[in-house]
Formats: sequence, structure tokens, C-alpha cells
Amino acid sequence: MYNRRMFKVFLVDDDTLILDELIQTVPWPENGFEVSGSASNPQQAFDEIIKACPDVVFCDLKMPGMDGNELIRRLQEAGVEAEYVMLSAYDAYEDVRKFYKQTGFDYILKPVDQEDMQMVLEGLSAKLLSKNPPEDLEVQTENPAFNQLVSYINDHFSEKITLSQLSDQFGFSRNYICTLFQKHFNKSLNLYLTDLRMTEA
Repeated sequence: MYNRRMFKVFLVDDDTLILDELIQTVPWPENGFEVSGSASNPQQAFDEIIKACPDVVFCDLKMPGMDGNELIRRLQEAGVEAEYVMLSAYDAYEDVRKFYKQTGFDYILKPVDQEDMQMVLEGLSAKLLSKNPPEDLEVQTENPAFNQLVSYINDHFSEKITLSQLSDQFGFSRNYICTLFQKHFNKSLNLYLTDLRMTEA
């Protein structure tokens, strides 16, 4: 069966309560991400990120010893080719300008709004998928009829596809289709379609 690889996220914030909140409340898996590590000390974060090679680094701006912009600069100089998202309670022009000059992906103000975070995750997913397209969309499960259904979606994802249509065409109930997608892809039909369309775009 085909599984899109999960993109790795590393979180850096000197406030451990904020780290815990980000880990527990942000819908990482539903958007194709997994938290591979976190650190509250920027120097420790630097060392761990070098080893972990994450796809995305979410980083606090104001931290003792090394601010977020300095940490990102050092990581880039060390060859870490990640996307960077800054988290900050401040929106000072010079800080934001410096971040984007370092090719930062996005800047989120604290307290983190879930809708803002969702938009950033969707943008990150689209960019990372365009850089790392799935190598194989062939699906092999123990259910041949479901394999045919998914192959149909892979070939016609640019068209309008509905649960009712798939139910009529392949003889599955709509609820069973949803159950199979959760079982085999750990995501909904709509998110599966969105991933395909983002990759194509």
C-alpha cells in the first residue's frame, strides 16, 4: 500500500509549556507531519537539529543566549535545508525583515491561532510535496475492489469526485469508504484528494 511519508518537524521555544501545547494541540499527523524533536535551549536545539535533519523547524524568536534569527542563520550555514517558521509574540519590522531575508517560510504571532497554524501547515505541505513528490501511487491492499477505487482516484483526482459517486461506482457504502481510507492511509478521502492536487499543482 502507498503511504506518503510524514514530514519531520522540530520545535524550539524556551517556554516548555508552549512546546507542550504545540505538540499536543496542533493537528500534525492529519496534515502529514510528525514532531521528531523539541528543545527549549537554542544551543541544544542546534545540535539536535543537525542530527535530526527535519523538514521544518518552528522556532521562537526571543530566546536567551541565541535568538531565533541567529539560530536559523547558524543552521543554514551548517547546511540544514529545512523550511523555517518563526513563532513570536513580537512583530517588530526589523526582526520580521531579517527572518524573511534568511528565506524564512512564514511568521506566526503568539498566542498561536489554530486557523493561522492550519494555513501555514497546508502551505508547508504543498511546498514540501512539490520538493519531494511521492514516488509511487500504486496501491496494494488486501481488498482488490478498494485498490481499483484508489487507482481510479489517482487517475481522476483533477475531476470532481464525491463519496456518493464512488459508492455507486464501486459498490461500497460511503461510511465504509471513509473507514478504508483511515485504515490504509491514516487520512480522510478529502485530505487524500487534497494531497494529490497539491502535488500536481
